[in-house]
Amino acid sequence: MKVLSTGGIDMVRVDNLAKELKITRGSFYYHFESRQDLLKGILDKWRLKATEAVIAGLKKKSLSSKEQLVELMMLPLKGDKSFEAASIEISLRAWARRDDMARAAVDEVDRYRIAFIEQLFVDLAHPAEQANDLAYLVYSYMIATSLLHPNDSVENQSARAKRLSDFLSDNCPLLDCRFRPHAH
Repeated sequence: MKVLSTGGIDMVRVDNLAKELKITRGSFYYHFESRQDLLKGILDKWRLKATEAVIAGLKKKSLSSKEQLVELMMLPLKGDKSFEAASIEISLRAWARRDDMARAAVDEVDRYRIAFIEQLFVDLAHPAEQANDLAYLVYSYMIATSLLHPNDSVENQSARAKRLSDFLSDNCPLLDCRFRPHAH
């Protein structure tokens, strides 16, 4: 995963990995049948670590739907781990632009993540179509936040994520929304 995030998929080669890990090609093939088997393993590990484990962790904390939404929106702001995760995600998405197996994995993860966020909005009493639109908006925000390096402090970025989650989770008409300042 580290080689993928720093050098891209073209650097994930048996010879490169064996040299970096100071092992023989034979040792590599003891663990993986082929490079393709390794690549599938990378996608499976990413799917588990970056999606299923995150969602399971949120559910395990017994947070409300709104608290889960806030936690998700704050994920890209969680320091070195989030930077590393974003680097891996960028590399995977670049790989998916030219490889069907990677594209299928990224598409599956995107659908799974959006469906989870959508369910949070449904739990907050949003109609299904609106919940889907809001989920897509939140997911896009999370991806963009992981790519941007604003000059804002983490505190300011966290406050923004909280304000946005409050605004988006509140199921009210725009003109009557309690999060919208009223012009007097």
